[in-house]
Amino acid sequence: MQTLKQKHRPFCFSVKGQVKMLRLVFGLLAAVCCIADGALIYRKLLFNPSGPYQKKPIHDKIVL
Repeated sequence: MQTLKQKHRPFCFSVKGQVKMLRLVFGLLAAVCCIADGALIYRKLLFNPSGPYQKKPIHDKIVL
């Protein structure tokens, strides 16, 4: 009787391994984008606190 020998393929070269590595890469990319977005928003609010939502006095709105 011959025993069937299964091919041993390293995990990183299997389909499941490739999918898991892609998920890891996209997860890291999403985390970096979130951190960069937060830093940019913080910087914008720090240096331009008035922004587009600055309250104006009522007499500036009344036009005769």
